[in-house]
Amino acid sequence: MACVIGVGIASMTTLLLGTQAAGCFVLVNLTKTLLVDLWYLKLWLGTEDFDARVKLVSDSTSLEKIKKEWDSQPEKGLVIAFEARDEYLLKACPVDYAVNVVSMQEMDPPVTAEYFNDLRSIAGRRKLLFYCCNREEKTMPDGIVTRFKDYPWLAEDQILTDEICPWHQFYYSKRPPFYHQYNPIRHKLVVMASK
Repeated sequence: MACVIGVGIASMTTLLLGTQAAGCFVLVNLTKTLLVDLWYLKLWLGTEDFDARVKLVSDSTSLEKIKKEWDSQPEKGLVIAFEARDEYLLKACPVDYAVNVVSMQEMDPPVTAEYFNDLRSIAGRRKLLFYCCNREEKTMPDGIVTRFKDYPWLAEDQILTDEICPWHQFYYSKRPPFYHQYNPIRHKLVVMASK
């Protein structure tokens, strides 16, 4: 099972679905962004496939029901979606790998810490790979500064990659010169240690 935290417009989810990288996916995002994710997934999958495979959950009971459906039909490629405010549900998902691309940099540090706690809870029961790709530092409009190095990494995390990201240093905009450089973006792939 794969988990995508953030990563708007379902771009990472459709990439992973297209490569059949996992039998089941968990998609977690902010409410409005999740609606856009689901809308795009519906366009990409088609209405019939979307209705059969994509399940929006908001509580533990509905999550357990969907997990039973996945256990009985893993080839179906279910997508379990829930809002970021229900991130605690992540702890109950049998995730093998999780991905976050340029959205933890947008979170207040305590929110990032909650996601790490959820992932570490899973890592206590099974091996969990976590790929994180975010700015090394970002100052948000309210003045809060997020720093990649200050995410709640543990010395016990097994680091497979930790470097400036070679593929995500620029972004497009409507204003000239249309192609702009981010503050450095770092990516890190770890086998998460449990807490």
